[in-house]
This record gives sequence, structure tokens and C-alpha cells, in this order.
Amino acid sequence: MTAYLIRSGVCMVLLFGLYHLILRKEKLFSFSRFYLIFAVIFSLAVPFVSIPVEIGSGPAAVEIAEALNHIQPVNSGEYPEVTVQQNSIADETVFTEPAVTGSLPQPVQEQEGHGGIGVILLIIYLAGLALMSARFVKNVMVVRRMLLKSEKIEQSWYRIALLDGLSSPFSFLRTVFLDRQAYRKNRIPANVLRHELEHIRQAHSHDVIFFELMNMIFWFNPMLYLFGRAARINHEYLADDAVVRDSRDPETYEGELISFIRSRAIVPFTCGLNSSMIKDRLLMLNTVTSAAGRKIRMAAVTVMSVLLLTLLSLRPAYPDAQDDRNRKKLLRAEDIVIEEVNFSDPGFKPVKALMVIDGKPLSFSDTVVFDPGQVKTISVRQGRDAIRRHGRDAKGGAVEITTYQNDLKSDPDSNYFKPTWTVNNRVPEGPVRIPVSNFRTLSLWTYPVFPEQDRIRRWRIVDIMTRDYYQIRGKVIRKNGDPFPGVKVSSTGNPFTATSDKDGRFLLEDVGEDAVVTVTGEGCEPLYFRAFFRHDLKITLDKDSEPDFNLDSEGHLAVDFSGRWRCREMYGIPPVESEYIYYIRQYGSDSVLIRQSMKGKDGREYRSETVYAFNTIRRVKTEPMENVEVTVICSVSPDGRSFTGTTHRKSKIGLFEEYRTKNTWSMSDDQNQLIISSFVSQGTGPDKEKEQPDMVFERIREEE
Repeated sequence: MTAYLIRSGVCMVLLFGLYHLILRKEKLFSFSRFYLIFAVIFSLAVPFVSIPVEIGSGPAAVEIAEALNHIQPVNSGEYPEVTVQQNSIADETVFTEPAVTGSLPQPVQEQEGHGGIGVILLIIYLAGLALMSARFVKNVMVVRRMLLKSEKIEQSWYRIALLDGLSSPFSFLRTVFLDRQAYRKNRIPANVLRHELEHIRQAHSHDVIFFELMNMIFWFNPMLYLFGRAARINHEYLADDAVVRDSRDPETYEGELISFIRSRAIVPFTCGLNSSMIKDRLLMLNTVTSAAGRKIRMAAVTVMSVLLLTLLSLRPAYPDAQDDRNRKKLLRAEDIVIEEVNFSDPGFKPVKALMVIDGKPLSFSDTVVFDPGQVKTISVRQGRDAIRRHGRDAKGGAVEITTYQNDLKSDPDSNYFKPTWTVNNRVPEGPVRIPVSNFRTLSLWTYPVFPEQDRIRRWRIVDIMTRDYYQIRGKVIRKNGDPFPGVKVSSTGNPFTATSDKDGRFLLEDVGEDAVVTVTGEGCEPLYFRAFFRHDLKITLDKDSEPDFNLDSEGHLAVDFSGRWRCREMYGIPPVESEYIYYIRQYGSDSVLIRQSMKGKDGREYRSETVYAFNTIRRVKTEPMENVEVTVICSVSPDGRSFTGTTHRKSKIGLFEEYRTKNTWSMSDDQNQLIISSFVSQGTGPDKEKEQPDMVFERIREEE
């Protein structure tokens, strides 16, 4: 609202300045009348008009954006900025097709901060509006009472209302108010009566009502009073000009004008003779302007007004026209581009950041439902760009998601990117429900073109972290294995402390990523360690004993398989005519994404992708072979140093015997070799199982 008032106010000042400098003292009365009206209308409407302009993204562009949008500069540290950095290719490789989206009801948003000032300003505005409305109604009632008390004489296109003791004539709508005695005794000059009839014929009362309504609604804007006063003076000029054109003796009309308005009693809300304007009106009656001069002035005012309105309508084209340009910049980038929105600060307090689904901002109490395969586009807006699009509620940034169901215009991201969705470092296999209040961060990682990668579509990770991920849990025991209740568990940067229960269990939430955890028990030496997430901790505390803890790593990988790997041996034989490359992206200790690339001598490349979610059993669709049932089982070894993926294929109608493949993935001690051990079996019985020679891969270094 503040930006609207500033922009419309500036427009009014500039347009009134043109009138005052060029039109006020010239005989361009009809042009001036419509100019004053449309200047007010355009000034109130121009903030809603937007002409997008591409201005780039450098420091000068930021200054232009501030000037165009009248947004007060803010501390850049207040917003998360887009950072560009170059990471190890071996650590940052991702692949897959689009996956997830959400659809939510339209939220009810609440303004935070400055609420008291906003309420006070609203009360002041409503009080002023009530007073101005009362004044408007009072003026209407005054004219109505005068009309009811008068003697009315109907004419063809106007009406005469006769009143006793009326000092001078005036008009309102189609009624001329005259003094009864002066009218009966024929003491009202014909030119004066013709003057009032011109007000009626030219419908000047409609202009007066328009400006009175504007003054009532925008009572705090002094420019509207100046516009209204200028319009009233121009009405008198118009009526005088019409009378003089038809009069044979203009000097006689000037004398009648002076004698008739000496004792003018002003009636609000009407058109009539006014002694405060007499000097200006007499000067205007004797002003001479050439036809050429009038045309030049009208052309100059028109051109300058259009230029001013155009300049005030310019907007930076970040959200709309420039989106495609920004996307092209991403496609040409040579480094990893990270765009991130934080939904809570380092202390886990919510910040003003928005999640927008199909154009509907979600409230803090809403829930985002991610449905794999339905996201069409996802984009991150930050800083001034987010504020300009979504207001101050997006001060910390905004995430915009559109779905195929509701977005019929924009190009899908799948034309440009191959996104992978992760939630808490894990690739989701199905729909995901996340309350907005549980969002911690959402970031987009867009990767450069690698030598073996699709050069049309970039890899991209859509990474979501939730608040409930950042918690530590476990059990505190004594040296003899008994639970240890009452132990205090705290972390740096977190004002809360968890206490172990009677079973020794504890849970501490909102723990920082690099926080140091402190465990203290009565009479025991405190234990310090860096926070671990998604693991159960087993902590041993006892008197006269060294404190200790270990991770419950069952079902979790203890090593990281991420990287690029080149095949050295394919089932015991070096590959000769083909090159095999594996791209592996591991998400914590919960899941891994593997993309296989095989390039033959003819240069053709064949790709496939596999996602392993550890300790899960899932069924895989096998279209168009609907009669084949495929089950994938993934498990992690007890020591956490390898994982096994077992695939069962079974014909529902008995076309073939059950077929099973088991691949175990492990690494050498120096983690520079990837070893895949395979077993294949068809049918049942131990004699049906056949061990395959190992596949051996070497890690591809970054410099390669």
C-alpha cells in the first residue's frame, strides 16, 4: 500500500505540475477540463500498470530496480543470496527424471511485525473517511433542503428553483438556484443567467461530484484538493468563455460579473459565481492565445504525460519475461549453481519465507503433498525479487511450484533439467507429506555439463531438509547395562535441554548441523561429541568410569559410495569396445542413486538408472510386461561397509521360472575401487544359483 500511495502521489505531482506550467494561463479550457480528470484517474491506476523491462542482475540493475519499485534498500545480509561454487564432480553427480509436487488450499496469511502501527494507521484512515463521508452527505442534504424549500419552474432541459434571500445564483446538476425577488422583478442580468445555464449544459456538477468523492476516499492526499480547485476555476472559465462568445458587449458582462458577486454566499458542492476567482477570471477574459500556440501546448502536454506515465509503469522483468533468460543463464553456467530458501533461522525460529503451489501461497499451518511425476516447474525467488512478487511475507525468499494439472502455459523443467528430489538426504519412493511448519530449507542444485552427460538437459537436485531431521536420540546406560535416568543432554546454540527417562531414552530437537552435544549425569564426567542425526546413540555414563558412546549403525552405511567410477574389469574381462561409467550419489546412510552409462565404439550412449532405498522391499512396475512381477529388496551389511540389492522376477502366468539377481556393492580399503559381486539364479534349489565374476571400477578423479 505504501508503494502504491508513493507511486500515485508522484504521478499526481508531475501531472499537476504540467498543468500549472503549461495550461493554467491559456485558453485551452475544454482540454484542461478532461486533462485534470484523466490525470487523477491515471495517477490512481498507474501503479497497477506494469511494463516489464529486462535490466540484468548487476549492481546498477539493482539500483534501477529500487528506483522503479520505490522499495527501500535493505541489508543484503538479511536475505539468502544465490551462491555459485565449484565442487568435486565425484561428490556432486545426480540424475533422474522429474518427481514431486504438492497441491494445497489457499492460505490465510497473517502479517508479522509492525502490526500495532498498521492498526493505528487504519484507525486514523477510517476516522478521516468517516468525517469526510459525513461532510459529503451533509453537503448533499444542504442542497436537497434548499431544493425542497424552493419554488420550482420547469423548463425544457433545466429547472429554476426560487429561494428567498439568495445573494447570487448557483447551479447543481440540472437546477439553477435564483433569488425569488430578483427573478420576479427581472433584476438578474441575462448574461449571469446564461453563465449558470452553461454550467448545466456542460455538466460541470458531475466533475464536482467526482472530485468530492476522490477527496472523501483519499482525504490525506493534498494533491486532490489542488486538482479539485483547478477544475472549479476551469469551470468558471468555460462558462465565461461561452457567454462572451455569444455576447456583443464583453465589457458589459465584466461589469455585471463584478457587481453580482460582491456579496457571494458560498454554497458547498455547487457551481456558481465566486468572488475569490474574480481577478483570474477577468484576466482570462482578456487573454489572447493563437491557434498555433494552443496546438503546440496541447501536443507538448500530451507527449510529456504519456512519457511520464510510461516511465512510472516500468518494472524489472525478473518474475515473468526474464525467467526464461535466467533459466538460459543456468544452462550456460560452468559451475554448480545453488539457490536456497531458508524457512527457519539458525535457531530454528520461523522466518518470512513462502511456499507457493500453483500460484497459491501456503500458510504456516498448511501441508505440502508431494506427488512424484506431477511437478512441472520449480523456481526459487530471493531478496527483492521475492518481495516484489509476493510482498513482505516472502522477505526470506519464496519457492514456486507449478503442476501439470494447473499450469498449461509454461515449459516444463524436464525440457531443461533432469531433477532428483531428496528429502532429508533420501530419495523418496512415493508421495511425501511435509507440513510447512516442518520445512527447514529447500535448495536447488543445478550442475554443469560433464563430459558424458546429456548436453541439452542439466542435472538438478531439489533438496528438502525438515526440522524433525535435526534431532538426536538414543539411550543412556550405566556400565553394568542398566538405564540411567535423569541425564541432561544439550547442544550448542539450543536453549533446550533433554532429560533421559526411566528407561534411559532421550530426544533433543532443533540441534544445529555443526552443534556440539553435551551429556552430563550426576557424579559422572561429562561427554562431548559432534551431533549425529538419524542414528540411535548408545551412551555409557558411570561414576569413576570414562564416558563413551557408539552409533547404532545397523541398517546404515558407514562408507560413502558417491563419485564417478570407470569400469576396469567386466566380469573378469577388461572392456575393449565399450566404456562403462557409473555415477553414484549417496544420500546420507539411507539411499543411493546409481546411473549407468555405456558408450560403444560407434559413439552411441545407453543409460539406465537405479535407486536403492536401504532396508526396504518394493514392487516395481514393468510396463508393458504387466504379467511380470518384480520385487526389489535392499539391505545393508552388519558392518555398514556394503549393501546388497536383490531383484526377483516372477511370471504371474508361468511363462518362466522365478529369476533372481543379487548384486553386492563394496569398496576397497582405500575407497578407490568399487567392487560389484553378482549372483544369478533361475528356479529353486542351491544348484540353480551361479556366481558371476566381479565387476571392478576405479574412481575417476576430479582432474580427469
